[in-house]
Amino acid sequence: METILRSKEMAEIMLLPIRHHSPACSYQIKKVVESWKPSAILMEGPDNANALRGAMIHEETKAPFAIYYSCYDREGKLSEEKGHYKCYYPFLEYSPELTALREAGKRGIEAAFIDLPYGDILAASEKGKGLLKEAEKNNYNDDYLLSRNVYIKRLCEKTGLRNFDEFWEKYFELNGFYEDSDTWFFHLLTYCRLARENTPPEALLEEGCLAREAHMAGRVAQWASKGSGSKEEWSRILVITGGFHTQGILERLSGEEWEKTKLLSQKQTGAMPAGDQSVYLMPYSMEAADALNGYASGMPYAGFYQKVWEGSGEAQEAFQKAALDMLVAVGKEVRKKDGYLSTYDEICAWQMARGLSELRGKPQPGAYELLDAVLASYVKGEYNAASDLPLRVLRRQMAGRGMGRLCSMADIPPIIHDFEAQCKKLGLKARSTVETETTLSIFSSKKHRKTSMFFHRMVFLETAFAKRIKGPNLQRKKDKNLIREIWKYKWNVQVSSALIDVSVHGATVEEAAASRVLERLKEDMGAGHAAVLLTQVFEMGLTDQMEAVYDRVSRLMVREEDFYSIADALKFLMMIEELDALYQSGLKVWELVLAGIRKLVALLPSMAAVKDENLPACMDAVKLLYQITGREGGDIHKEREMYYEALERMKKDVNIHAGLNGCIHGILYGSGRETAEEAEKACFGYLAGTREQLLQTAFFFRGLFYTAKDLIFIGNSFLKMLDRFFGQVEEGEFMELLPQLRLAFAYFTPAETDKIAYRAAGLHGKKREDITERREILPDWYAYGKELDAFARKHMENAKKREGGAGDG
Repeated sequence: METILRSKEMAEIMLLPIRHHSPACSYQIKKVVESWKPSAILMEGPDNANALRGAMIHEETKAPFAIYYSCYDREGKLSEEKGHYKCYYPFLEYSPELTALREAGKRGIEAAFIDLPYGDILAASEKGKGLLKEAEKNNYNDDYLLSRNVYIKRLCEKTGLRNFDEFWEKYFELNGFYEDSDTWFFHLLTYCRLARENTPPEALLEEGCLAREAHMAGRVAQWASKGSGSKEEWSRILVITGGFHTQGILERLSGEEWEKTKLLSQKQTGAMPAGDQSVYLMPYSMEAADALNGYASGMPYAGFYQKVWEGSGEAQEAFQKAALDMLVAVGKEVRKKDGYLSTYDEICAWQMARGLSELRGKPQPGAYELLDAVLASYVKGEYNAASDLPLRVLRRQMAGRGMGRLCSMADIPPIIHDFEAQCKKLGLKARSTVETETTLSIFSSKKHRKTSMFFHRMVFLETAFAKRIKGPNLQRKKDKNLIREIWKYKWNVQVSSALIDVSVHGATVEEAAASRVLERLKEDMGAGHAAVLLTQVFEMGLTDQMEAVYDRVSRLMVREEDFYSIADALKFLMMIEELDALYQSGLKVWELVLAGIRKLVALLPSMAAVKDENLPACMDAVKLLYQITGREGGDIHKEREMYYEALERMKKDVNIHAGLNGCIHGILYGSGRETAEEAEKACFGYLAGTREQLLQTAFFFRGLFYTAKDLIFIGNSFLKMLDRFFGQVEEGEFMELLPQLRLAFAYFTPAETDKIAYRAAGLHGKKREDITERREILPDWYAYGKELDAFARKHMENAKKREGGAGDG
């Protein structure tokens, strides 16, 4: 502990270093508050969250929960992208800051957060550093400067410990329940000073540490100055910050720096506009709070340390009781799943944990003794994926399960209330962290259709609440014939944060989705992307937005010149046309389909010399036009004739791609506009042409089989041409063309492939048995078998020798 006595007229200041989410820190803070009796408690934490303190300590609020901060860089002060930023400040039952807040509330002590607002921390950080680093989850109270540097690495090596967390548990967490507060905080502050001394000075600037410490010191100076005169209540101020910052704040409050700090505190202004920042409380989960589950700040094994905290009333038994409870719980679950663990195994594991703690100089077994005991006593045989069940169960137990709850007075955006109301109305488990699967009959049940629409809206808002496992997928153009959807859903931290992020777009999930659709319409996009958006609106059931999106697709189709974008748009429009009767959207797209056909047919001849990489997309578009124009009804005769005229022109183009040529001949044959002999003649042209044309035959077969694979079963003409082709190409050329040949034959079913092989064998006077039954042994096969025999013989002889040696002993 560091105590600063400014003067008789000013408050006495005590600085306490902590590690976030440490039960020992919370335990010691309770003791200090009780013995030192501060008149105010100041804590590290963005000061624009002070309005939330009442809800945080309300009796109905249950940890874990988090303060969720977001900032919109509207003016481009952080980057040219003018992006949205967010971070979490989680609190567990044993978080030191929450303990301090609760102690203050219980004793009527003033309390406050004193750090920079989140947006100002971003402004003080260099790009890619601190809270500006690229991460899926940025956490306000990241301890990594306290736990990752060369000094700490060497310290762990010197003490023979595996990592910083094991070092921390041995020297601070366990000792925190035995040592008096002065001694324990002295050791902690010494460690924090050494960690800071071994951190490059430039890192303190880049990470925003110096700006934060200056702000916190300024806030402390302001509170200390309130103690002048007759205000006895400000006589003692307890300041609780992350251990890495304690020394920096202390320096600014000591000696000559005091007056500078006091003066600067009067000039503090925000770097980011307050209106562009928001702060809310949100429920959090034990899984999200665990360091080994993607959460990089504070202590790992949240579930284990929760048990330690629950037993801290009997401090000198807290760790061993938590370890014993988990050994029993893991044993019970493993027995239930596999049935091989016995009570004796549990006794052995407990003895192992206690023995390891004594051997390692620890007063009680901790998390690492628990892990080692389970590995030694519960895992039978070699540790691998087949035997790791006990450790997987233990890690789940140590991470903890469960979710927090907020009191009714907590300020929550209306969209979260709507989300919970919708889940209740639809019978969904809104607050379950266990994944639930549900099957929806979307065309026969109105409730199921509404549930599907809700899920699609949550997906569109990128909340990670639900994911579709099976069912019609209009964006990927898959499974359109399915009449049921299968979804999996569960609550996680991202659900609340994503809903808070989009709360500016509407008070309900439906309003936010509709608003985001209108935003997307303002973006630059091609006809294909606009049509995808139309299918999303279609699935979400946002009828009021359909017309606006449809109009955008119409305008884009008129001016679009990209062949593939128009083809994509046409596919999506056809799906909507086909499924409209089931979805009952009332959206009429046939006129737009006709416009798309005309545009695509007009561009088709220019695609004759398509590049190899674009061949699949081009063949898809040609086949799509064939399918649409071949439909009965719909007054499409004119467009059909335009399409076939374009195909006739294309096949006469001397530069046409062989694959596309094959595709066109297959369509003309299938539509009755060309005979099989004409398709054969086109194929023979490649076989009898130049060497370069011969090598294009593989592409021709690929295109032909894509649209008319039955041609190979009509007589033997195509089969003989294939046989001739294989006989003409050299081995190197064959290997080069093999990918195209595989794609060509991929259109056939296994039974059809077998039939082709049987007929091909017949061309050479062979039967099925002559191919499938091999009587001779190839030299390479024989050599491999001989090598396997030698390997097996050697290992059997060695095993026999070992058994003989054991018998002699």
